[in-house]
Amino acid sequence: MNQENKNEMRSVSESVPEFKSICHVNLARGFRGGERQTTLLIRHLQFLYPDLKQFLVCRKNSEIPAYVTDIPNLTIIKVRNECFGHVALGTQAEIIHAHEAKAVHFAAIHHRIYGTPYVITRRVPQRVKNTFFNRYSFDHASFISSVSGAIRSSIIESFGSSLNLSGKLRVIYSVFNSSRGNPEVTAKIRNELNGSPVFGHIGAYVDKHKGQKVFIEAIRKLVMERPDAVFIFLGAGCDEEELKKMTEDLPQVRWLGFKTNVADYIDAMDYFVFPSRNEGLGSVLLDVIDHGVPVIASEVDGIPEIIQHEKTGLLFENGNSEMLYQEITRLLNDNDLRDRLVDNATESLKKFSPETCALKYAELYTAIIEKVNHSHDR
Repeated sequence: MNQENKNEMRSVSESVPEFKSICHVNLARGFRGGERQTTLLIRHLQFLYPDLKQFLVCRKNSEIPAYVTDIPNLTIIKVRNECFGHVALGTQAEIIHAHEAKAVHFAAIHHRIYGTPYVITRRVPQRVKNTFFNRYSFDHASFISSVSGAIRSSIIESFGSSLNLSGKLRVIYSVFNSSRGNPEVTAKIRNELNGSPVFGHIGAYVDKHKGQKVFIEAIRKLVMERPDAVFIFLGAGCDEEELKKMTEDLPQVRWLGFKTNVADYIDAMDYFVFPSRNEGLGSVLLDVIDHGVPVIASEVDGIPEIIQHEKTGLLFENGNSEMLYQEITRLLNDNDLRDRLVDNATESLKKFSPETCALKYAELYTAIIEKVNHSHDR
């Protein structure tokens, strides 16, 4: 974060009424995009309000705590599932922020017991199941934020006329990480890959979500023209064995597994391919753009809210490997297009900054506190 952004955050935060405590809830088992966004928000709220008391409710076996151990004034409460931890938290937090589906249920239960207001953030494009518990949970939330307009529409469609959510819905985009890589490590990675150009993909090894098979089909055509190209896949997931078997005859494809130093690998990429079959927004694209790597992505769900075709990247029809191949080839053969896309994409990052996101959530929290205080004054 540069000094100009720090000054802007300080000046804006000083004009916002202060709230004293908030509890974030994320009950995911692993650490993926939603969990990273949760930790980024906690970190930037701590910068905005150094005296803010924050809590994090997570599963006992969660990976999230390892990413927030250095944040002051943060208390971690580990629970078995959404039915536990309510007594431990009690009324210590003025607001609860639910960051995924199980967390929504935790927030609704806690609200029922203690009356604590809560905010929901929805990060996936699939419709919410229209069950009694989900209707209750969304109906009693103070605000519901989505990380893209596509998800906002999905929420409305989920409940139809059974719920009136007008006035509660907000779009607050996911953010880029702004972490920098180690040039020496990146140089070593490039040397080990021993190829050029380097195409990258980052995402869970789950084809029904991330669409690696679409990319593999395009790779088979690309290597006929560019046998020197290398294709690296970062991630982990249930389809790992099948995907590796599919590419046994393609020495140019490397399955590198889950990496904590993702920035070093992004800096080693010349192009980034994102063939997701469904995607709430695709926050990893923001990190890739922040590192100056051009993007080719599927035109699905919230991705076009980041990647505008021929302006900030190239889009192809969801699942269409032939079109993906053509767009990759087009970008390989047009350096002017590549440079223009990178420049435009970098400029577009302003609305996806961690500072902007933290301030927007601070405004929501403040509105909730003001409403609570107003009701108490009556």
